[in-house]
Amino acid sequence: MRCRSGRIAWKVTAQRTILGVMLMASVTLSAAACGSGESGSPAEPPASTTRQLAAVPAPDPSTPDGVAVAALQQVYTWNPATEAPGASLARARKWLGPSLIRTLDTPPTGVDTPKPSLQWADWGREGAHVEAFTFASGEKAPVGDPDHQQYKIGIEQTVVHPDGRREPLPPATVIATVVRTTDGWRLDGFR
Repeated sequence: MRCRSGRIAWKVTAQRTILGVMLMASVTLSAAACGSGESGSPAEPPASTTRQLAAVPAPDPSTPDGVAVAALQQVYTWNPATEAPGASLARARKWLGPSLIRTLDTPPTGVDTPKPSLQWADWGREGAHVEAFTFASGEKAPVGDPDHQQYKIGIEQTVVHPDGRREPLPPATVIATVVRTTDGWRLDGFR
């Protein structure tokens, strides 16, 4: 199959390569189409991260990451029909450290007040509320001061309408700072 120019040998080699790639692709596609379920049962979609995490026991609220999760769950759970924007921070008071307590107890100047969601009034009129699911990332922050820890906290919120309809909001991640106080670990800031 060789000629002086080497064209035929290259052509045969290229054809064999293409045939091999096509064969591998068809085997891969066939295996993927079969799925891993038993015959006759449709393949189930993979579980969302939230569903998988919801099955795990809640973190211990006496630990630094557990305090951050518990406090931020309160902060990001909203009741627009019965609360003013920002009232959720007051609900989380027992989990807050000195900096956030000062923020809570200082009259707002208007400059540092969190801006409510544009949908807050609509949710309030409708009687909807927003549930929060919070979880700590497994990623460890650099160790510095043993009395100050930082954690990445994932937040997933769902608007629950009076008719039972559930509407997920875009997920968010915050960096939570917790400090050791005489009362134990407390959330002292988040951004």
